[in-house]
Amino acid sequence: MNINKILIAVLAVSLAGIAAVGQIGQRSGSRRDTVSGRTAPGVGAVGNGSPNWNESNKRNPNAELAFNEKLADKLKTLLPEGTDPHSASKGFGELKEFVAAVRAANNLNVPFSDLKRKMAGGSAKELQKAIHELKPDADPKAEIKKASEQAKQDIKEAKQS
Repeated sequence: MNINKILIAVLAVSLAGIAAVGQIGQRSGSRRDTVSGRTAPGVGAVGNGSPNWNESNKRNPNAELAFNEKLADKLKTLLPEGTDPHSASKGFGELKEFVAAVRAANNLNVPFSDLKRKMAGGSAKELQKAIHELKPDADPKAEIKKASEQAKQDIKEAKQS
C-alpha cells in the first residue's frame, strides 16, 4: 500500500513538472496568433513583435497586423476582395514596406499579387523595379514616395486608436 502512495506522489510531481515546462516562455496576457499559431507576447513584453518594440527595430508585418486589427481592416479595403492582410504580408521584412506595396498597387491599379511576385526581396528597391515592369509609363520613384507617405500615415492613424 505504501508503494501505491509513492507511485501516485511521483506521478503527481511528474505531471506538475510537465505542465510547468509547457508554460515556459508564455506570459500572462499572451494570445495566439491566428495565422502562425505562435503565442504573441503580452502587453508588458518587450521584444520583436510586442507592442513595446522599439520603433527603429525591424518588425515582422504579420506580427504587427496581429496586434493592430485597425490597420489590418484598413488594408482589407485596399487589397483584392477576400485577401487576408496577414497572409499577404508574408515575405516582407517590415510593416511599412508591406503597406507601401499595398498602397502602390492600389494607386497604380495593378494587382497586388503581381506586384508582390515581382518584388523578390520586399524592399523599396525591389518595389521600384516591380513598378517599372508592371507600369513602364509610371515614375517609380514618385510612386514609391507617394505610397511610402500613405503607408506612414496609415500606420500612424492605426496606432492612435
